[in-house]
Amino acid sequence: MTSLLKGDAFLNRYRITGKLTTVAPLHIGTGDERQMEFSNDEEKKKIIEKVGKVPRISMIIIDYRGKPLIPGSTLRGVLRNWLLTVLEGIGTQWAIERDYTDDELLGMDQAEQIQRVKETFSRLELLFGTPLNAGKVDVWDATCSTSDLQAMNDKLLGWDDKRLTYVDTSVAIDPARGTAKNKLLYKADVVPPGVTFELNLVAQNLSDEELGLVLLALEGFNSQIYPVQVGARGGRGYGRMKFEMGAVYQLERENVKNWLKETLQAMGTSATPAGYFGLTQLAADEQKTKIKAVKDQLAATIGG
Repeated sequence: MTSLLKGDAFLNRYRITGKLTTVAPLHIGTGDERQMEFSNDEEKKKIIEKVGKVPRISMIIIDYRGKPLIPGSTLRGVLRNWLLTVLEGIGTQWAIERDYTDDELLGMDQAEQIQRVKETFSRLELLFGTPLNAGKVDVWDATCSTSDLQAMNDKLLGWDDKRLTYVDTSVAIDPARGTAKNKLLYKADVVPPGVTFELNLVAQNLSDEELGLVLLALEGFNSQIYPVQVGARGGRGYGRMKFEMGAVYQLERENVKNWLKETLQAMGTSATPAGYFGLTQLAADEQKTKIKAVKDQLAATIGG
């Protein structure tokens, strides 16, 4: 099998959109902490008597608006790892864990390395990249589109209207004994269920099988058996999200001339397209047909 790389002659380009909505609490931390705030001195006194100090709260990643944000690198990582787990036992042409520091690979010149990648690397390696090749798939930061959740005000501890978070409390566990540590609580800002984020995944030079893998990974968010999870505390069920497919935008090699013509004609107007936003949107029926065909082909290829 000889495959196309991202930087090879242009074959196609995609932008797949959708919505991710939390169905469980979500915490993607920054590594920073803030001091817990209290409504009055009596409340502060009770907490100090209980845990011995003013608790620190682990903060989440937010954007310039102060809204929660899911980094594209985080989404890309969980999608890749989910596909690796699902596909690893099917065959090395689909997914494999490889040692990229192998002396044989490192001893090749660049042309030989590129040829080895094209001929022997798995579809997952081609999609998401390795130290030897750029990945074909990129995921943009997912921004929050939920404006407010006023109903949460009286229900959740430390609810923040702007940040759309509440304070979640966990008991620290002694790993040796498996029991709770005395007076040691772990607190974190957490996004509740019902908050929606806008997803944009872009890709170039995909084969039908690779497009199928991308769609399979996105549907993994909705799996009831082995779901894609985002952020911390996955073992407690946190990070579960529902995915809803949006519009798919596409540019195929045979349509490049028409696309360039339309782009040039639109230059200087408010409708001037740019980059991945200049791709043609697939019609609803065409989108459904294409997605079904790719999923059917993928299912047949991996054995149903």
